[in-house]
This record gives sequence, C-alpha cells and structure tokens, in this order.
Amino acid sequence: MLDRTDLSLTERIGRLIYRRILGVITAEEVEELDSWRDANPANEVTYQKLLDTAFLEREYKRLRAVKVDRPLADMEKRVRYKSVRGYRRLLWQVSSAAAVLLFITSTLLYLNTRPDVVLSEKQETEMYAAQIRPGETKAVLMLNNGVELELGADQEKNQVAIQQIRTVSKKEKILNNLTTPRGGEFKITLEDGTQVWLNAESQLIYPDTFSANERRVILKGEAYFEVVKDEQKPFYVESNGQVVRVYGTEFNVRSYEEDADIYTTLVSGRVSLQSMNGNEAELILTPGKQAVFDKRQRSTSVRPVDTQVVTSWRRGMFVFEEQNLEQIMRDLSRWYNFSYEFKDTSLRETVFMGSVPRYGDFNEILEILEKSGGVKFRVKDRVVIISAL
Repeated sequence: MLDRTDLSLTERIGRLIYRRILGVITAEEVEELDSWRDANPANEVTYQKLLDTAFLEREYKRLRAVKVDRPLADMEKRVRYKSVRGYRRLLWQVSSAAAVLLFITSTLLYLNTRPDVVLSEKQETEMYAAQIRPGETKAVLMLNNGVELELGADQEKNQVAIQQIRTVSKKEKILNNLTTPRGGEFKITLEDGTQVWLNAESQLIYPDTFSANERRVILKGEAYFEVVKDEQKPFYVESNGQVVRVYGTEFNVRSYEEDADIYTTLVSGRVSLQSMNGNEAELILTPGKQAVFDKRQRSTSVRPVDTQVVTSWRRGMFVFEEQNLEQIMRDLSRWYNFSYEFKDTSLRETVFMGSVPRYGDFNEILEILEKSGGVKFRVKDRVVIISAL
C-alpha cells in the first residue's frame, strides 16, 4: 500500500510529465523530473511510454476515457523528435485535457503499487535504445593558432564565424581544421564556392584562401564534394596516401583510418587518382565507377557501382548492398554514437541488404536488422551487444 509520501510523489511526477507534454515545464522542474527518471530504470520505461502518442491512444481507447476520432500515426514521427507541437495537437483531440493528467498519474500509481518491477531484457533494450539518438549538424573548426569554434545547425551564426576568420586571413595565412564528431555531420562552402559535406567522425583540413596556382585539401573520414571548375587552379584531395585531382566534379571519398581501403566514387565529371609516392600511373575515373585504393599494397582497382547507394548518406538513408554486419555496425555506431560488441564473432560476416532511415528511431533500426538477418541485439547503456538468435 502506498503511504501519503509515495502518493504525493506520484502526483507530483505525474504533473511534471504533464507540464513537459504541454511544453510549459521550467528548468528546475526538468531537473526534478530527470532525477526521478535516473533513480530507477522502470521509471524511464514508464516515462518513455507516456511520451508515445500511439501508446496514449491505445490506452485511452481501451479505458474509454476519451474518444479519438482519427489516427495519430502522423504524430508518432514528431514525438520521436520531441515535438511539443505534436503533443498539443494530441491534447486538442481529447475531450478533456484533464483526462491526460489523470491517466498519467494513474499509470504511475499502478507502477508504484507493484511490489517489484523487473525489466525484461526486451524492455531494458528498448529503454536504452531510446536514449541513442541520430546524429545532427555539428562540427568543431580549429584554426592554426589553436582557437576552436563550435559550429551547429544555425547557418547564420556559422557564416558570421567563418566570415570573421576570412577577414583575418587576408592579413595572415590560416589553415582550418574542420572536424565532425561521432554523431555529427556538416556542410562547408570553401572560398572558391566548392561545397563539401562531411560525414560523421571526419576531418577536412583546408586553407581559408587557396594559393594562386592550386586548391588543395586533406581529408580523413568521408566527404561528398561538389567542386567548382577552374582550369587554372586544379583541385586536389589528399587522403591516406592517395591524391585525387579534380576537374570540376561531384564525387564521394571514404577514407576512414580503420578501413583497409579508400573508396573514391565519381558521380559526375572527371577525376584522376594517384598514390602520393608516385609509384602508380595516373588513373582516370569516369562517372559510375569507384576506385578502391589498397592502403597497404598501394594499388588501385576500379569497379562499377550504383552511385545512389554509395552517396545515400547524403540523402538521409543508410543503404546496405551486400554489406556484412561488421561494416553496418561501424557506420551506425559513428552516426548514432554508440559502441558495440559481438558475442559470436562469426556474425561479423553476416550479409545484409536493405535500407533504413538515417534519422530514424534506433529501436526500429535494430528491429529491422533482427528480422532480416537472424541476429539478436541487446542494449545496455550505450553498448549494443550482438548475438545469434
């Protein structure tokens, strides 16, 4: 049986959740609510359920507390991104907003009256997976004098910061180091108008003002380039022992340190490739072809590819075309910023085909992979544990 203190706490937490749904919760109340969520994993599970409009709709229909006239499927997506507007629409559809508060408090009361709440493995995975969010627009721009600027989704602020750097660079030569963290991506427009999209955990080193006879950048990680054509000033991309010479082109370079190969995929235009030691003859790449540079052997092979698949990350998708699970988890972990481990190492070579949304709910992505490949995922904190079914 609940004592008055427990009942009072339940009512208080119910009201705080209700205020968060309405979007009127204060900073102090957020801190109080978060403290309650952290106190018990079961609290977090309940909290996440109460932020799910589909769950609320089912429960309201079941209890016949209110009448919902139309599906809220279009709002579920907004809820994943914590849209206050979506919740307000939901509240407009119920016959009494007070019923929402009553329902929240009743659910919490039910939880507190259970003698012991033991989370199943599935519930625990859902809870921790819900805390793993897709990446966002963010990067750190470090100048050669050690000054660091944090860049985000606010393009206007980014441009002001970059313009201030360019004003200084007219007086002195500045080398910029743009880095995206795990769970980050960023688009930068260079001084000549060339546009570069950096994927997660990548680095682009470039001068703020190019020299008179060439344009040269250094890449680690993955980037998509749209290079402005200038026959008088060729554009070069250096990456882990490979040099790409560009002739006004769109192309993708994937050059992560842990990968054995560098993948250069030409979408349009023309590029040439050569190893930095100059031992290989210059290789001309045509659209729809991918150059695979073996970093250890210092040799390059060329193959046809579907450029839509290779560049799908730029369009907000992960497309897996006969990729093994190790490669897939590596890409997902960079974007969703988690670590992973295989209980059965043979699963690393399990091959998948399909696609998932890059900005999608992490739980849904795991469910898709489980249904597709006979594997099982468990999430604990920010670690994904992979085992056989």
